[in-house]
Amino acid sequence: MAITISIALQKGGVGKSTTAQALASTLGFKHKKVLLIDMDSQGNVTYSSGVDEPQHTIFDILSGDCKTNEALIHCKYYELLASDSYLTNVEMSENVEPTLLKNAIKPIKNNFDIIIIDTPPALGNLSFNSLVASDYVVISVEPRPYALQGLGKLHNTIVSVRDNLNPSLKVLGILLIKYNNRTVLNRDIKTMIEDYAKQMNTVVFNTSIREGIAVPEAQTVREPLIDYAQNSKPNIDYKAFTTELLKKIGE
Repeated sequence: MAITISIALQKGGVGKSTTAQALASTLGFKHKKVLLIDMDSQGNVTYSSGVDEPQHTIFDILSGDCKTNEALIHCKYYELLASDSYLTNVEMSENVEPTLLKNAIKPIKNNFDIIIIDTPPALGNLSFNSLVASDYVVISVEPRPYALQGLGKLHNTIVSVRDNLNPSLKVLGILLIKYNNRTVLNRDIKTMIEDYAKQMNTVVFNTSIREGIAVPEAQTVREPLIDYAQNSKPNIDYKAFTTELLKKIGE
């Protein structure tokens, strides 16, 4: 049965979608059977996967309008459950069952090795559903002054999910995005994040992701980073991160 991993933090622009797609692509490149779920109504992963007008989306599944296997879209390295703007209706609703996503993917979990969920930049219904459905969380963070504030809010949500619906949920680690170890500020904030990670009973990944123009370029032409710029610094880092992640989950 598939291991399910959410990429999370309640902020936009911290590399969640980039990380989710790069991880899914690299796992697929390594011959893992991967499902990538776009739970963000902005649909960045869906767009950068080259999907424009999917016949069915994750919203249709959560609404009960189609079966999960009917909505699967085949991409080069993974199967995709696409997003659409109607997910905002789920996010804004006052009565959303927190196990909707968990129940939706249950019939197909045996078809995959790993499921990656790209979560939205808000701790609402969609993120909560994602965490309830997950075995692990990877927290994507930029080394910026407000990073700890975001970590605190997400930690409280994870504790709530553990206490109520998913006691086995584990934070696999904190991944630093757009990290530059040559700046004093980045190094100082990394130390602060490492200290906070201990409070969350987790660690900062040994691998950090360097910034590079190849990432937005690959997204613009809608190609996987691993194909578009195999020797770029971000792709090299994401490959190392994927290897580190697989070791942590015992693969």
